[in-house]
Amino acid sequence: MVQQIRSGQASSTVTIGYPPFMGVYIGQGANSNPQAQAEQQNGGFGGNSFGGQGGNGNGNGNGSQGCYTSDRYLATPTSIANVSSGTLILGTICGGPAAAAGMTAGSVITAVNGQAVGSPESLTGAVSKFRPGSVISITWVSPSGQRTTSSLKLTQGPPL
Repeated sequence: MVQQIRSGQASSTVTIGYPPFMGVYIGQGANSNPQAQAEQQNGGFGGNSFGGQGGNGNGNGNGSQGCYTSDRYLATPTSIANVSSGTLILGTICGGPAAAAGMTAGSVITAVNGQAVGSPESLTGAVSKFRPGSVISITWVSPSGQRTTSSLKLTQGPPL
C-alpha cells in the first residue's frame, strides 16, 4: 500500500489527493428511509458533511432551509421530501456545489448518474468513486415534492 501511495496509484482502498465534495450535510448509517434518517439525528450530527468535515461557526440557527457555514446550528429539517428511499440532506454548505444547484435541507437525494441511492452510506460510496472536478448527475426531491436532476461539478473537499 505504501508503494501504491508513493507511485500515485489510486484504488478502491487508496485515495490520492483530496476527496470529492458535494457540500451537503447528511446523516450516517445504512437506513434508506429518509424519515428514519431524520429521527436518528436527535441531538448529534458528528460533523458528517459529505466530502468534508463540519466545524464551529455560524449557521442560520433556526432550522430553516438556508445554507450553513458549519454544523454548529444544524438542525433536523422540519419539512422532508415525501419519498420512501434516498439520502436525506440535513443542510447544504454555503457556496458549495449542492447549494448552487438548488438543493436544500429536507431534500432527498435519490440517484447519482442514474443509479438509485438509498442510505447515506450508499451516497458516500457512489460519489467516492469520482474525483474532484468530475461532473455527475444528481437527482433529488425537494420538500415540496419537486423532482430535479442536475449536473453537479464536484470540488475538492478538505482532507478526511
